[in-house]
Amino acid sequence: MASALLLSLHSCTPPDRTDYVKQIDSISNVLENAAGPYEKLNLDELQAKVDTVNKHLDFIQDNYKGDMKKSIAFELGTYRSIRKIIPEFGKRRETIASGLTVSREQLASLKKALSENATHDAVGNEINDEYLKKQIQQEKTINASLVKEIEFIVQKSDSIENRFARHYNQAKFWCDSIEASSK
Repeated sequence: MASALLLSLHSCTPPDRTDYVKQIDSISNVLENAAGPYEKLNLDELQAKVDTVNKHLDFIQDNYKGDMKKSIAFELGTYRSIRKIIPEFGKRRETIASGLTVSREQLASLKKALSENATHDAVGNEINDEYLKKQIQQEKTINASLVKEIEFIVQKSDSIENRFARHYNQAKFWCDSIEASSK
């Protein structure tokens, strides 16, 4: 009788999933360490700088008359490179925002399910070791890609800021001069 009671108690004891929680916490920490600097960036201001570059270059191209000096062309070429530093910046911003939201929700839901000893997920799949290993691997893969994209934007934002600061005044001066000479 005692062994039957012990067996019964053992089968009701939830499995130890501490290792899975640690893995989820690790994924979350990596994500949040990358997201912190990204979320501190003024992405609207960064986009405005890229838009300003495009506006200046379009204006110069449409209104410059005569042959351009090599020094001006070189300077404008460097200024033009700003818009190529982060290709498809707007699309990338949306992808990162969506990815952060989904990843944070997924990780929190998975951790909550483990803390509540849930036996099934929202669609009825059994939460067992195989399921958890698969989900955690999927989260690692998705978040590794997201972190890489976030780190790229953070790193390249410095390049945009630096080049813009170096070349903006000269490009603005040329635009103003061209506009003044056309009056």
